[in-house]
Formats: sequence, structure tokens, C-alpha cells
Amino acid sequence: MTRPATRSMLGRRRFLSLAAAGAGVAGLGALGVAGCSSSSGAASGASEKLDYIKPGDPEIAAAERARRSTGRTVTYALAAGPATVDLGGRLVDTWSYGVGAVAPELRMSAGDTLSASVTNGVSADTSIHWHGIRIRNDMDGVPPVTQPAIASGTTFDYSFIAPDPGTYWYHSHSGLQADRGLFGALVVEDPDDATGVDVDAVLVIDDWVDGMGTTPDAVMAALNPALSGGHAGHGGAAMPAPVGADEAAIATAMTTAGHGDSAVLGGMTQHIAYPMHLINGRPPNDPAVIEAAPGARVRLRLINAGAETPYRFAVAGHRLTVVAVDGFDVVPTETDCVLVGMAQRYDVVVTLASGAWPVVAAVEGRPGYASTILRSTDAAPLSNPDVGGSIPELSGQLVLESDLRPSEKVLLADRTPDREYQVDLLQAGDRYVWAMAGADAGKLVMRQGERIRITMNNTSTMWHPMHTHGHTFAVPDYGGLRRDTVNVLPGTSLAIDFDADNPGEWMFHCHNAYHFEAGMTANLMYVR
Repeated sequence: MTRPATRSMLGRRRFLSLAAAGAGVAGLGALGVAGCSSSSGAASGASEKLDYIKPGDPEIAAAERARRSTGRTVTYALAAGPATVDLGGRLVDTWSYGVGAVAPELRMSAGDTLSASVTNGVSADTSIHWHGIRIRNDMDGVPPVTQPAIASGTTFDYSFIAPDPGTYWYHSHSGLQADRGLFGALVVEDPDDATGVDVDAVLVIDDWVDGMGTTPDAVMAALNPALSGGHAGHGGAAMPAPVGADEAAIATAMTTAGHGDSAVLGGMTQHIAYPMHLINGRPPNDPAVIEAAPGARVRLRLINAGAETPYRFAVAGHRLTVVAVDGFDVVPTETDCVLVGMAQRYDVVVTLASGAWPVVAAVEGRPGYASTILRSTDAAPLSNPDVGGSIPELSGQLVLESDLRPSEKVLLADRTPDREYQVDLLQAGDRYVWAMAGADAGKLVMRQGERIRITMNNTSTMWHPMHTHGHTFAVPDYGGLRRDTVNVLPGTSLAIDFDADNPGEWMFHCHNAYHFEAGMTANLMYVR
């Protein structure tokens, strides 16, 4: 197979701090942020003496020793720093792990140990979260919960086994830094891959704002002024730089330009009208073309690294076969297009026809698109590299995650949950304050070896891509589909099941970066 030549519990504390900042929350008790649990699982937990397992405890190292290891180590060095990147002829200042608007692609094989030295050359504290990996708790990259923040001018060494093959990614987990250029793809190759593909290509899709006259911190302040001046900073990030008047005006225009709407996602899709969308750090007028021989079977690993944008993805002139989501194989499913929520990954296979073909990730619910070109080696380049955001396949058959079914080899064993929890996903009034609430929200405790079920009740008017750190889950309503990030539509309830097999303290949150920063987060906590 060849590759193409393309280039501490923050949730409750945070919600209380937002209320104190005048966020307009009327009665925290009514929201159930604190209080005794009514669920059978949490009720039993309430009667226990809770002896929490923390990142430095011996159980963490024991869990790592138990992982399947090849004995090989793959070594990388990453340096976060200021960068001026070229976005199709427009130079913008941002933060990056390299010289582009997306970080270097990292590859390893299942069972290898990743050794990554991360040096912080930006002016704020930072970190890296290795999204989707069943990682050891003290390497999860979530300060102050799992590690101290990486202070400016210092280095942190990450080292962990990546036990499972699949398409993953890495990104800063400090403030809104991942809405700059501090993210990249991480591919864990499967030595027993049975797809028979000839070419393996990664497509990192992203919504871009940094350096376009404003910054992510200015956008956050426009959404909720109470979060300016340092409240926005999960993970110990330093206080954002003051927002200038021009930055504030542009950010306000972006957040008042009209909100997206999609029947597929149950209504409102986003708050922010992003000015640019990228694939592999390149805008539509300057695509990183993917080339392969005519007739080649091409695996496209789709990663939505966007902060707030869902994308509908298609390849002109081709049907897609979905073979994996979030690193887990699915029953191969043909379709014209797929819908990828923030932080989700889809692996699709196409058999390349002779020619040059537009590849489009269209913003779901509002205008905007990212695009590139898939070209056979016998075809001439397109005269206009910006292929536009409209191809017939985007209006064709759409396979949703609820339509997919897991491959038999990745099914979670059938088992009655030992603990069941209920969590409400809500917005506090009409203010830009989001929460995971209810009696169970602050008491998501578990013991090693237990089966856990969490039912998420979305009482808000927006959809939420919900992500668990350190664990993957099955979705019972979707035939046990395995994921680490699932979309919960407004006015619906959705349960996830997982085995408590990775001790420590873990975040559980919405992967809309701005919802997360505005409070939609809780912690999963192991007890002895």
C-alpha cells in the first residue's frame, strides 16, 4: 500500500464561575448541577466511601502494562509556536506545530509506543490531547486533571501505547487553541487490515478564523462577554490576550450573520459564520491534490477538526463505501455522502475512475465549503483548482451514523449495566452558557470491570457531538455502533455503554469547542 504525495472536576466549578459572572443562570439547584443522584448506579456510589484513582496512582501504570505492545517506539518532536501561514495567497498569523495551518501527520502501528516531546513556544500554557486513543490517564493531555499545563518555554514528554488501529487526531486541550493551528492527524495502522486498499490518504477538514481579522478568543467574547478576561481557559490556559475593537467587531459580525439550520441535525447547526474552510490546511483555491492510479482503491480518512462546523462530504463521480468510524470497523456501507460532526472520523473507500474529481466538504446548514481534488495519474490537472462547493453527490444518498452497524469483531459484549446514569445537555436560558447537568452529572463514578450506561437527554435546541476521553462506547440504539464521539440531536435522548477498563479521571464533554468552553463538560471518575 502506498500513500499519496499530499503533502479535578472542571464541569461544576466552571458552571458556578459562569453563574457568578452574571451568566443569567436562575437557580443552580433547579438545574441539578449539585445534589444527590436519583439513578441506581449513582445511588449505590453515594453510599460508598469514594477513594478516587488519580493519574499518578499505580493502577494507571498497571493498566498500561496490560496493553498489547509490539515493543517498538515511534518518536516525534512537536513545537507549538507562532507561525505565519499561507492560506491560498493570504498570509495569516496563528499558532502552529509546524509551518502550516495543520500539524504534521503522525503514523504508527497498533501496539507501538508513541514518544512525543512537546515544546511550548507560545505565550500561554498548552497541552496535547490524543483524541480517541485508549490512552493511559496521565498522558491524556488535560491540565490540571491529568497533568500540569505545559508552561511557555518548557517541554513535556508524552509516552504511551496506542493499542487500537484506526484514524485518530491530536489537538491542544487548553482554551480555544485547537481553533488555531494546534491540531493534526494521528493514524494507527492495522497490520491485519483487510480492506485491500492501494492508497491511504488523510483529509483533515477544518473551519478557520484565526488571523482573519479576529481570533477564537474574540469570537468567544462575542458569544458571551462574561467569558472574556480569562474565564475561557479549560486546562489551565493562560488568560487570553485583550480583544481589540476591530477584532471584536469582526467577531460580532461572524456570530450575528445568521445561524445554520439542518433538518438532519434537528434544527440550528452553528453560531459562527466561519470565513474559510480548509482541507489539510489548504483553502479551495490552493488544494493539496491527491493522486493515484486509475482503478486504485483509495482509502480516505476523514477527520473533522473543526471547532463548530459539521460537514457533508462527497467525491464527485464516485460512491463512497464507509468502512470505519472513529477507528472502529463497520459493516461496509455504500452511500453518496456522509455527515461528519466535530471530532468524528470516517474512513471511506473509493475506486478511482480516470479523471480529476472534486472532493467537497460542504458546511451543513449554511453556505461554505472546503475542497480538494482527487486525480488519476493519467488525467490532466483541472484548469480551475477551486472546484466550487456544489456537486450532485452532496444531494444524493446520505448515510447517517444511526444507519451504520458495527463489524462483528468490534461488538461490545452483551452485558447488563452495573451502573446507569442520566445527564441533561442544556443551555442556561438564552445566554451562551452550556452545561451537563442533572443529579448524576457530578457523580459519574465507576469501578474497574463495571459496565456503565450513560443516557444523555438533550433538552437544548442544538445538537451536540459528545466525546468520552480514555474510552470508546457502544450506542445501543445504533445496533451497538462503536464510537468515541456521537451526535445527540435536540429534544432526543441517546444512551452509550462502555466498560470501565481504563482507570483514572477523564473528561466527558461536547466537542463543539465553544459549547465546551462555555461549560458543557463533566468528569468520569474511577474509585477503588
